[in-house]
Amino acid sequence: MKNSILIIVMVVLVACSTKEQRQESLIQKGYQSLEKGQTKQAFNYFESAIDLDNKNPSAWNGLGVTHYQNGHPYEAIQAFEKALQHKPDYIRAYYNRSNAFYQTGEYYRALDDLEPVLKTYKDSAFAHLAKGLALVGLKKYEQAEESFSQALEIDAKNAEIHTNLAAVAYYQKEFEAAIQYLDKALELNPSESNAWNLLALVQSEKSDYEKALASVNKAIDLQRNQPYFLNNRGYIYTFLGEFDKAYADLRKSIVADEKNPFVYRNLGILALKKEDYAEAIRQLENALSKRIDLPSTHFYLGEALRLDNQLEKACIAYKESIELNDQQGIAAFEKYCNE
Repeated sequence: MKNSILIIVMVVLVACSTKEQRQESLIQKGYQSLEKGQTKQAFNYFESAIDLDNKNPSAWNGLGVTHYQNGHPYEAIQAFEKALQHKPDYIRAYYNRSNAFYQTGEYYRALDDLEPVLKTYKDSAFAHLAKGLALVGLKKYEQAEESFSQALEIDAKNAEIHTNLAAVAYYQKEFEAAIQYLDKALELNPSESNAWNLLALVQSEKSDYEKALASVNKAIDLQRNQPYFLNNRGYIYTFLGEFDKAYADLRKSIVADEKNPFVYRNLGILALKKEDYAEAIRQLENALSKRIDLPSTHFYLGEALRLDNQLEKACIAYKESIELNDQQGIAAFEKYCNE
């Protein structure tokens, strides 16, 4: 009798061991599939692993990473929450969920998730970089600069960190500082496409559109169908007077990412330059419906309304641009509305 019980126990232990090994194998295959860009296979492996044991945090984390890389941050958050439910001190899941929260615009929640990450990995450049990005999302530029600087102390040769410091300088209209950071970023990595794109934005702010076009073309050569880069080139083409090329790029951008408010603003500016004021007003109002504080949009709306003989409404738009400290709006209000 005792021997039979012993045999049953051994069979159960072997079965459990085999089950754990199968699950671990599925999880490893899932991550290997992700590295190869095979997201469909990765989904199958991670979901099969969860079917074997739905309390395995690694399997849920892997499923979350797959959702995230497949462009589904909300589903990723749900999977990471399952991972943390079964392993509350799972630092990797906190870091991954913070990235997903960043993608959904939940910047405070992203910062909350980074707290345990930074407690455990104080010397992680990536964690400080992620914190800086969330702070940029909240427009806390000084704090963001501090986080990026901490990341830079850890990894001084990281072009991405230099690029993000340039972005903070750009948002604060410190264009010379931005150029210095971008020059360093591109010295470290000439293939840093975001640095080329940001350099084009800085050059556009200085009305140096020929140089801006050369810079954004380098960004697009590195990432040919990136919608933000196409949008920015469309904007540059508009100010170079190449309206057909501008429209083509802006349409490509909107097909790839219809949620970007800047592309609607830029379509409005293009229509304004072409003296199609009704279309300009329509596009600019559409842009503001997506983001009320969109830079320079109130000013351009004011221009379109004024040129469409709607001065009273134009002055309202100029006044709204003043509240956003838009220098063009301030000058326009003083010129046309302060009589």
